[in-house]
Amino acid sequence: MIPQYRQQPPKPPDEEWSSQMVIPSSIELFSFYRVTLAQCAKLSPGARLVELSKVFAKYLDQYAQQVLLFYVSERASGQTPSKTPQLEDTILVLNTADYCFNTCTQLEEKIKNRMDESFKANVDLQSQADAFMGIASATIRALVRRAEVDLEPTWREMRNTGWSKLESVGDQSSWVAEMLRRVKTRSGEILSMLHKQQYARAFCDNLVDSIANAFIVNIFQCKPISEVGAEQMLLDSYVLKKGLEELLTVNSPPNTAAPAGYTKRVNQTMSRLDPILKTLQVRPSPPEALVQAYLIHIADKSDSNFRKILDLKGLRKQDQSHMMELFQAHRASPRNEKLPQSSALLAPLAASNPNMAGGPTIASGIGSLSSAATLSTSNLPARFDPSTFGNAIINAARDGVDRFGTPVLGATPLSHTPSGAMSPPAQLQPQLHEQQPR
Repeated sequence: MIPQYRQQPPKPPDEEWSSQMVIPSSIELFSFYRVTLAQCAKLSPGARLVELSKVFAKYLDQYAQQVLLFYVSERASGQTPSKTPQLEDTILVLNTADYCFNTCTQLEEKIKNRMDESFKANVDLQSQADAFMGIASATIRALVRRAEVDLEPTWREMRNTGWSKLESVGDQSSWVAEMLRRVKTRSGEILSMLHKQQYARAFCDNLVDSIANAFIVNIFQCKPISEVGAEQMLLDSYVLKKGLEELLTVNSPPNTAAPAGYTKRVNQTMSRLDPILKTLQVRPSPPEALVQAYLIHIADKSDSNFRKILDLKGLRKQDQSHMMELFQAHRASPRNEKLPQSSALLAPLAASNPNMAGGPTIASGIGSLSSAATLSTSNLPARFDPSTFGNAIINAARDGVDRFGTPVLGATPLSHTPSGAMSPPAQLQPQLHEQQPR
């Protein structure tokens, strides 16, 4: 069955696409499981059902890795080295992963309800459910990557700006307006296709993380930056932050307020730029002022990080020696002894890929969706290609790393109606044993 499913298109050619549609093979697979469970339960309420659950688990793993991940991987096509999955196909995989996550949980309960109490502890499909949530994480990352690609020309414009030659702070830079236009256009398209708010929130949170990280990386590619240039960048970052606050409601009626939790998260994420830019606004003379500004704002003991700031300000190598001596003396004072060795503010520099055509982009993982998609970050590949880490993301999901938080278990998954629309799958799951095979 699995090889056959892999060869099928995600959407039947004769069906109209819907934002709530799932891949038909997933429903067919669980329908087959339903019939098999009903038949096996008549023969034995014990060990046979445990063995059956292990067979179910094996092929659910295969379906996740060999079918769903295959659909969202970049694959060779004709004369081109790779083929990016269609946006509709990516959304279908996300919907299907969500459906499979919920249905795995329900299937486990149905198996346990059919067996003797002494065997129930041996049935566990949570690993498979987590694997499907890992697939959902991968699809969100793929959606974010689409927006990242659109923004690459604007990062290039930022890097090409003469930040050391600005004489005064003006309105927002032209690249900021273009970035907001591009990100809202692409996000509006993607958000219109996500029917669950938890995934819309996950997409926006990940995209904001990516933009903040990419901003930090690009700051360090804009050297030299004068004090006026740093002030202009700070203004640009505030304009960008305000625009990103509207991302989640980009398709809503005008003046629709974004959820307070989302706005707070945007502010927290973008505020990571402030310490760097405020440090760059301090003149190198007197040198103690810049050293103190670094220890207050960036607040670490790293020689290499401090030297990056000096390079970014355009200080000559011979002028940096005295600065470094002052830095080493001040950081050794008792009030600075608790500072970390390296600030997390500059972590994106270590995770960036300078070989990206449009500048570095930073991959973001997916955190808890159980409380409106509070995200955490991780270092997935900057250019997303699930084919290279299928096993890794499955294992990570099973370990509870970089995955959506556990949604409300037993929440109504989706099913596929003959018309191609979606409906609650009450007819599919609650009474697994009462259904008839197709």
